[in-house]
Amino acid sequence: MKPLYFSHTLVTLTLTVLFSSAAAENISDKKQETLLPDSALIRQTLTQLPGMRASRFQQDIADAQDQKLQSGGHEWQLRLSQTERKETGNVRTRDQEVSLERPVRWFGKTEHDLRLGEKGREVAKIAYADSWHESARTLLNDWFDSLRTQAAVQQFGEQLQLSRQLRDIAAKRVKAGEAAKLDLQLAETEVSKLEAQLQTAEMQHARQLELLQYHYPALTLPVLHTLPVPSPATAEHRIEAIMEDNHELELATLEADYAKLQLSRTAKDEMPDPVIGIRAARERNGQDTLVGFSIAIPLGGQSRRADTGQAAGKAGMAQAKLDVVRQKVWREALKVTQQRNQMYTIWKALDQAKRQSEQQSQLMMKAYQLGEISLSDSLQIRKTATETAFSAQQAQLDALFAEARFELDAHRLWPFDAHH
Repeated sequence: MKPLYFSHTLVTLTLTVLFSSAAAENISDKKQETLLPDSALIRQTLTQLPGMRASRFQQDIADAQDQKLQSGGHEWQLRLSQTERKETGNVRTRDQEVSLERPVRWFGKTEHDLRLGEKGREVAKIAYADSWHESARTLLNDWFDSLRTQAAVQQFGEQLQLSRQLRDIAAKRVKAGEAAKLDLQLAETEVSKLEAQLQTAEMQHARQLELLQYHYPALTLPVLHTLPVPSPATAEHRIEAIMEDNHELELATLEADYAKLQLSRTAKDEMPDPVIGIRAARERNGQDTLVGFSIAIPLGGQSRRADTGQAAGKAGMAQAKLDVVRQKVWREALKVTQQRNQMYTIWKALDQAKRQSEQQSQLMMKAYQLGEISLSDSLQIRKTATETAFSAQQAQLDALFAEARFELDAHRLWPFDAHH
């Protein structure tokens, strides 16, 4: 009768576990809790990061450079002179002269400088946006690392509770004379092992929270309750969604354009700017008054041609960097897109395995309680269930992270706001 009773128990518990799992999944779908902080708090946190403040200063520098290019780098020069003249007959007279001079940009240099200033401001703006995106990536990584360690604490805590239940069952069976003392020793060993694993997980979680609080003091520390169910990839989750609006690629493009403008501007400097001036003079103690106009043209040399060659090299480097960045961004977009799909598939497989393993573990615990299997077999199944549950939980977090990372790179999560 024992095998028949065990079969009946197995079927009953299987149906119970399956129904409970389905109900739990349904509740999880309806009561999904967001894993990420409030967007307004994220914006405030990112704005205050040291790297973002440094990027803000780059914008100030670009604004000042634009103002300088609008006014030009040339300055007015005031020249004063006085000369004493000694003529025949021991007659002494004095001459005074005042002149105002300034180099003047010509051959379209003013228009080039205006374009350079505007392009420099565009570069600084996109550099700030790119810094925002990189800082958001780092924050997302740190946040999910803290969720992973917190999930590990919860997982080992749940497994420890089940192992203590199994130990209590073993103690009752030993006391009733239905099992050997070795069973109780094995159960206590498993409890001690899980207590040590839980303590290690708690230490790792505490360190991760300290890191999170140090770098992002404005954020509320994450509290993990129920993990949302990852969503499968759709037609929108493709490489083009990332490539179409990418700050790093846009920054490299603008830097290449800026280098080309600099090359064109430097080439124009091979023709030096003339220095124009007006002058007024009094000679012979004011007997003669002079008013005139002056122009001086520097004679360009090898130095100016060398500057043009240097600017050409920088323009070539900027173009080569653009090609490198384009390939890098495409590879990263491909990686993020593939992970978005693969992590979901891996989680689905491990989640199914976890459900089956949990069912077997619960059934075997009941079977051991009824004396139908040995404790060593039950512990082995419990160990397998623990490892599978932990892997499934981490895979679920990996899938949720891959989902969030794709949305971040596609600028649908925490998008950059030019007003911040």
